[in-house]
Amino acid sequence: MSGIDVSLVLNVHREQDLLYPTLRSLLDTVLHAQLHEIKSELVIVTDHADERTLTLLQNYDYTGFDAVRLEKIEVRSLGLARNHGIEVAVGEYILTADADDLVSRNFIYELYQVHQAAQNKKIVVFPEYYHSFGDGSYVCRFYSLDQVGLYRMAGEHPYVSRFMARRADLLSVPYRDCSSGTLYAYEDYDINLRLICAGFDLLVAPDTIVFYRQRTGSIMASLGREQKLMVSNSAFFEGSEFLKLLQHRVQGAVLPQIHIDFKKFYMESLYLRELVHQANLIEPEIHPDSLRAVQFFTNVGISQGFGQAYEKVCKAIQEKHYTDVFFLPFLSKGGGEKYVLNFIETAIKDGSRSCLLILGQQLCHSKERYQSPEGLDVLDLHEILDEHEAVRIPELAIRVIENFATDARVFMKLCPFCESVMKVYAEFFKTRQLVYFYFCSAYYIMDGVIYGDGGEYRFLSNYRNYIDYVISDHALNLKQLEYRIPAYQGRTEALYTYSQPVSHPLQHNDGPRRLIWASRLDAQKRPDLLHKISVALQAENIATKIYVYGSPVLDHFEPEYFDDCPNVVYKGGFSGLGSIPFTNKDAFLYTSLFDGLPNVLLEAAQMQIPIITIDVGGVPELIQEKSGFLVHNCADDVELVARYVTKIKEFLNASETEIQKKVDCLHQHFEQQHAQSIYNVRVAAVYARLEEQLAKGDA
Repeated sequence: MSGIDVSLVLNVHREQDLLYPTLRSLLDTVLHAQLHEIKSELVIVTDHADERTLTLLQNYDYTGFDAVRLEKIEVRSLGLARNHGIEVAVGEYILTADADDLVSRNFIYELYQVHQAAQNKKIVVFPEYYHSFGDGSYVCRFYSLDQVGLYRMAGEHPYVSRFMARRADLLSVPYRDCSSGTLYAYEDYDINLRLICAGFDLLVAPDTIVFYRQRTGSIMASLGREQKLMVSNSAFFEGSEFLKLLQHRVQGAVLPQIHIDFKKFYMESLYLRELVHQANLIEPEIHPDSLRAVQFFTNVGISQGFGQAYEKVCKAIQEKHYTDVFFLPFLSKGGGEKYVLNFIETAIKDGSRSCLLILGQQLCHSKERYQSPEGLDVLDLHEILDEHEAVRIPELAIRVIENFATDARVFMKLCPFCESVMKVYAEFFKTRQLVYFYFCSAYYIMDGVIYGDGGEYRFLSNYRNYIDYVISDHALNLKQLEYRIPAYQGRTEALYTYSQPVSHPLQHNDGPRRLIWASRLDAQKRPDLLHKISVALQAENIATKIYVYGSPVLDHFEPEYFDDCPNVVYKGGFSGLGSIPFTNKDAFLYTSLFDGLPNVLLEAAQMQIPIITIDVGGVPELIQEKSGFLVHNCADDVELVARYVTKIKEFLNASETEIQKKVDCLHQHFEQQHAQSIYNVRVAAVYARLEEQLAKGDA
């Protein structure tokens, strides 16, 4: 037996003169422990320390310590350095220490007493207070795990890096290296989660204080604030394990998220004031007057929302594990969402694939939604997370993949949800195959000139080293992408989607020819241009009616917008072109500022309806002059309206034979390019290329 009860493992890096008050404070608590026959050794572990720090340590007078050991290592990791100190220590208990902080005189004794009272139960003991000084001041009060609860543990760290534990326990549950990379951090958070999984309870020693030297960029400075990094994944977050931990924990003792006001007690307690006074004798920056205007908070002030949301996820998914994960903002009735759902529905047909769809944005409940394909599991994180926790949706999405789709391939399309995920967690996808659905870049008109807004190109450029494959609904898009960002050359695929069969036959109409406009009533689809077209038709005494179907998804739109256009009849929303009563006298009129290959045009082609459309994006890959009434785009609305009117006149004046010839040509091309049977084969080929990319190590 060594005769040492407690080993203080002091991690040192480049603290230099800040070491002096720390060492004096540790000696103070060692001497106090000696009064109670507790022997302590000081294990100093320097990790890549500078020369001045090493010189100070080598020349320091350690008189008063029961034993001292100085270890010099070069691992550049706090976790690994702590492990080294624990391995060489000889005490029954380990007390962690940092080289720029102080502790209350009773620190060793009180934490040791909690261990002795526990009668060999599996516990870790923390101080009750963190008293911050230096660049910022605050006081945080800690409560034991039974009052904090596992929901808070899942959401963020309610504890700190300073604790006492049995050496044997820390040898079986060692620290992990969390120092490399930009995704994970927090060695202390990680080990505390893993200790809980190993059956340990987290307790607090009353009336004990760590005097924490607050420095810019420190971990503790972010306690209670939005965290940029994540704690490393561990068994704590495994679905079945997390639910089991919750089941075995008594939730009744958990305190609600309330502000527990302890400032008066902390400031006026004679015992605590004496502890502060003793620390002040060592470090004058620690003094009670500095606390009068600072924040006092507790670790039960942390929200339980993230952990409660994660429980819902675990219960919803259970023991499932996914091969493919798709990120979408929501399931609104848009072309992009429809394209992705078609892809998923086809992918699921392969029995070896299991797909999870993660939604990350709020959609107004009044908006129409697509039904998800049978066999697809959907997690709407905006519905699962409390609205006050919505900022943590990206973190929850990553945590889901880590634990329920470990090796999954991930698909996404541009949206604020995906942008927020990549902004913080791009490194997460470095080791996973990431596939991007790219439909079209946005444009706008200024002073009669069309400009690309650059947003999606910027995204594709910023993350070109993370995105492994790009799929588009048309080819021109990809040709432009490869020209502008050569890194994508050889990593793109034009996958023409299919349109669901429409069983509604065209109704017979003996009346005049009509125009049907059906789309989202958002700015992109240019209802403003439609208004101008209707005005121009009136001006030329062209009496045809325009029946308008649609509702807004992204923007606001008032149906009264067309009230001054007697030739426009607004009919409300629609659910696919098949829900609209087309007749043999109708043409489908389409307007848009920018686009990929719109789903409504595919539906119109399949229904064999003549089409009047602008030639933006991938539209010319479906419709040409011989197969439709194609309007050439321009930035000048006056000219563009005139071109639309010209094509509308062509339709109105064309013979039935001429129109039928265009319709037959379009339908034939549609069948060759967009038939569902062809699409199934092409999706299988896409997966084969993705597998080939993985095999080559390109992803």
